[in-house]
This record gives sequence, structure tokens and C-alpha cells, in this order.
Amino acid sequence: MKLLRKYETPFEGILNNWLNDEFIGLPTIEHSLKTLPPVNLIESKESYTIELSVPGFNKDDFKIELDNFNLSVSLEKDNNLDDTNHYNKREFNYSSFKRSFKLAKFSDIKKINASYVNGILSIQIAKTKEAIPLPVKSIKIS
Repeated sequence: MKLLRKYETPFEGILNNWLNDEFIGLPTIEHSLKTLPPVNLIESKESYTIELSVPGFNKDDFKIELDNFNLSVSLEKDNNLDDTNHYNKREFNYSSFKRSFKLAKFSDIKKINASYVNGILSIQIAKTKEAIPLPVKSIKIS
């Protein structure tokens, strides 16, 4: 750890070290880019929904593929900016991830839609007719 300057309090020294990626033990910004995005899995009566929290990208950055009942979502993006600039520190770099999901056997793989709104990638998978529960039916006694 570097020595504190005369005008720094101990907290400011730790904060400066953390911001400069020199302090060991706290996650750095670079580390957070290499983790998998958090996921919500939602089931309704008619469909399944997969939501991924992936802010800061464009919808064209994502690749969604279906192989049998295996759905994969991936992203590979080089965030390098114009090299003509002189950077004192550069944290925009390469970002990538891949998440895979085994779809339920009652998934209608012909009816899959995806949208990307406010940093949330949402994939809706319709259920087959066999998976949708029938309404309760009252039977009269004769």
C-alpha cells in the first residue's frame, strides 16, 4: 500500500488505492465486467421468461441461439475507443459472457421472442398446449 500524503485521511488513502486498483481485497471495476450477468427465471401459466441484467449494450451486441432445447445467450464486445487519444487510465476494454439454459420439455421452441429494454434482456418462451393447465370445470351431480 502506498504512503498517505499529508492531506489524506486514512479513509481517503484507502479510497484512492481502491480507485487505482492497488488495494487488495475489494472488487475492482475490471473484475465486475468478467462476472456473469444476474438472471431472473419466471414461469407464468402460458410462458417461461428469462431476464438478464446487462446494461450498457445494444441489442445487436447479443447472440441468442437454440440447439434442441438448449438456449444460449452470449455477448462479445471490444470496447476499445479511438487509439489516437492519450489515456492516463483506460478501463473500457473487452467484455464477454455466455449463459446457457436447458428449456423445459413443454417449451414451444417455435414461439420464442426477445427484447432489450433499459438494460434488461428478456426472452419469452411460450409453453405448448399440453403444458397450459385446463380451467377448473364444475360437474353437476344428477
